[in-house]
Amino acid sequence: MAESSQEYGTVIGSDAKFKGDLTFDSAANVLGQFEGSINSKGKVHIADGSACKATISAKEVAVAGRIEGNVQAGDRIELKPTGIVNGDIIASRMTMSEGASINGHCQIGPNGQGTGKATSTTETKPAAAAQPVKSRT
Repeated sequence: MAESSQEYGTVIGSDAKFKGDLTFDSAANVLGQFEGSINSKGKVHIADGSACKATISAKEVAVAGRIEGNVQAGDRIELKPTGIVNGDIIASRMTMSEGASINGHCQIGPNGQGTGKATSTTETKPAAAAQPVKSRT
């Protein structure tokens, strides 16, 4: 597991079901089920196997689980290979791994404004288990 639980001030356990509005300043790791809204000045990590029906607004969002709702990341959003977002995304920068999926609109650009100008702010990373493609010559 790449994410250390020690770096999160708030943890919603894998057996927890939380419904409501969550606001915090540091970082949170959601391992269970969450319904409502999340607002943070720090990082929100939606872990693999977790499910959120929520609007999320944070400085940084990492998605390995499933989000049903809109996401706004002031700095960046990272979709890991198992990450799924069914909703709109607004972020300054985005990293999307192979295997991740989005069903919604994306606005990616400086200051999360989604300027519509072509920039190199989106990066796609292959899954760790992916094999290199061999070209035929």
